[in-house]
Amino acid sequence: MVEKAKAERMRPEDYAPGESPMRRSATYVRKEIVSKGVGFGSALAIAISFTTHKSIFWAVIHGFFSWLYVIYYALTR
Repeated sequence: MVEKAKAERMRPEDYAPGESPMRRSATYVRKEIVSKGVGFGSALAIAISFTTHKSIFWAVIHGFFSWLYVIYYALTR
């Protein structure tokens, strides 16, 4: 299981000697949007496929290809 990083504030002892906290240029934080489950593209592809074909089999196949199927559907309809 992946542990989520928690943002921490820097303490005064974390700064280099003689360095001001205001002098730091930027703080980089990695944000994880989707870590588990179905992404938006897959859910959209599954919904479009099931509505169009009324088949769970094709919905799963199209969900696997996600955005490729959504773009194909948009271009061909």
